[in-house]
Amino acid sequence: KLYTHFTSPIRRYADVLVHRLLAASLGIAPLPEQLQAKPVIADQCEKINVKHRMAQMAGRASSDLHTYMYFSNKGAKSDEAVVMRV
Repeated sequence: KLYTHFTSPIRRYADVLVHRLLAASLGIAPLPEQLQAKPVIADQCEKINVKHRMAQMAGRASSDLHTYMYFSNKGAKSDEAVVMRV
């Protein structure tokens, strides 16, 4: 049996493209008309990568915002500490 697995949910459309290309390369299914030109595939990959980077940035911004919101309500804190390594 042939099996591939991709874990990142943000990459689902990329998975569809890879599965279609893989199936065509193995002779399991014909390559869809829209995927027969390398420039089209390259354009789709670039769009997918841009969306992926945007999702990563949004996730980080959301984490930063919620961290700020949590600590902004706590007020100033101080404590003693020792720097172990720089």
